[in-house]
Amino acid sequence: MKSTLWSLPIYFMSLFTISASIAHQLERIMRHFIWNSSKSGNGLHWVNWDEVSRPKQKGGLGIRPLRVMNEALRTKWLWRFAKKDNAMWKNVIKAKYGIDDLDWWSKMSSFSYGVGFWKSILAGLERFKSLVHFEVKDGSRVLFWHDIWCGD
Repeated sequence: MKSTLWSLPIYFMSLFTISASIAHQLERIMRHFIWNSSKSGNGLHWVNWDEVSRPKQKGGLGIRPLRVMNEALRTKWLWRFAKKDNAMWKNVIKAKYGIDDLDWWSKMSSFSYGVGFWKSILAGLERFKSLVHFEVKDGSRVLFWHDIWCGD
């Protein structure tokens, strides 16, 4: 199931926010697949879905909730943007939207069309910033009063 049904939406989930209803429908399809259910009748549910979706180390199949996975995949792009300096896709984003003064993040888009995926990714920026800690090094890319660089 992980190699087929679960992996199909991964690329799209890395770029776009998945709605709760779509995530629920996809997870329902996965549950039916595992439990051998069909429209004509239900299969036997030998194990609770919460137990199936546990990590492998805890006895489950390692199937993560799609909404959680969606947020993690989009957050990965923020990490890549901050860490990859010469990536072509980053240069395109920088040219299109501009960057902040310290070259960590792109600016928010002021357009209402054609930028759905980057707006979706930037929607998690504030949460991401709250989880990231900076190394000061020479101090050129860290704001002393605003960035988290020494505990709380």
